[in-house]
Amino acid sequence: MREFIVRIAVGVLLLGIVAAVAKSDPPPNSQDIQTTIKALKMRLKDQERRLAELESARNTQLSEQARKEAIREVIKEMNVDADKRSVLPKCLEDLKFFGDLRLRYQGQCFSGRNRKHRNRARFRLRFGIKKYWLDKQMEVGFRLASGSNDDPTSTNQTFDGHFSEKPVWIDLAYAKYSPNWLKGFTIIGGKMKNPFVHTDLVWDSDVNPEGVWGQYKHNFGALEPFVGTGYFILDEVNRSHDTIMVGYQAGLNWKITKDVKWTCAATYYDFDHFDTSYRRANGNDVNNDGDLAAGQFHMFNLTNKVGFKALGLPMNAYFDWVHNCGDKDNTDDYDNQSDGYAIGLKVGKNKKKGDWSAGYKYAYIEANATPGAINDSDFGHSNRKGHTWGAKYNLTDSLTLGGKVLWTEPVTGDDQNERDTTVQADLIWKF
Repeated sequence: MREFIVRIAVGVLLLGIVAAVAKSDPPPNSQDIQTTIKALKMRLKDQERRLAELESARNTQLSEQARKEAIREVIKEMNVDADKRSVLPKCLEDLKFFGDLRLRYQGQCFSGRNRKHRNRARFRLRFGIKKYWLDKQMEVGFRLASGSNDDPTSTNQTFDGHFSEKPVWIDLAYAKYSPNWLKGFTIIGGKMKNPFVHTDLVWDSDVNPEGVWGQYKHNFGALEPFVGTGYFILDEVNRSHDTIMVGYQAGLNWKITKDVKWTCAATYYDFDHFDTSYRRANGNDVNNDGDLAAGQFHMFNLTNKVGFKALGLPMNAYFDWVHNCGDKDNTDDYDNQSDGYAIGLKVGKNKKKGDWSAGYKYAYIEANATPGAINDSDFGHSNRKGHTWGAKYNLTDSLTLGGKVLWTEPVTGDDQNERDTTVQADLIWKF
């Protein structure tokens, strides 16, 4: 096409030259004609070059448009595929996954008793899903966890069993409602995370109570009072009385300054028929009938927590005290063993890469102060006193390396002054 246009243009120019020569009065000499023809050829070459450039630009533009059109087609097909994939019940959309994996070495040394020292490799795996409805007023979730048995105070699985498969347990299964029309009110039902303001003096961190809990709190500037109550089922027995626990809590969050916050909570725990339907004694005194000698656990618990900054570091301190008002044990060495307390300090925090923390705790838990079936298993449950040191370091935002050392011994009984030493080293990945 381009060559055809150029040939027509050359023909038209030559005809013009002949006509001009024919009309001119003085006949031109051959030198002038040759010069004119040469100039015309140069102009034609220049026009041919410009036409080539225009055609190349046009082809490039067409190629770019074709590329954009192809991309649009691919995106359209991808959207169609996405629409096909999203043909799922809305209840399965926008799920939030969470969990953690912990690898642990644990060594234990026992003094003064005929017990073999232990060296164990252990792991903990937890995986859960949450779903929100009604503009996040309603939350429903569950979590599965490892564990060598159904002990409520541990989700650890020891490496043993000749490479056997390891069990998985239901760790959480709950529904929580926080209505917008009543700000500060929350009600939870199911197997839930511990809703009480507490420490491990009374509750092991792995224990998730089962029942129903309601709480209301209201903000008055720097002050936020709260109240809560719960009904929890420990054991359902067809031929005798069920074992239940009712808890009542009132407290206050007080933001004293920008960097100082104090939380104080008073709690009353009423365990009904727990003495004849307990899971394990774990330090509680047992009588000749096999029942807990304390008789009942009606406990008053006062918990204080303070968060503050010192030396440019975040710090958290606490003091926790518990007294069993229902203790009726008058056995030698166990009479009036109804009190317990713990004091602790943590320096630093663990949120992102490079963060670190270190902590210390001293606890003194008499034999009948609190149910040994549900308090700190690493410390040794009830009828224990001693020290705990620990530290953690963030290798990445979600991976931490930590360690802990515990020195504990019985408060009373035949094994007094016989120390147990526990060493733990942890690698934890949270997701």
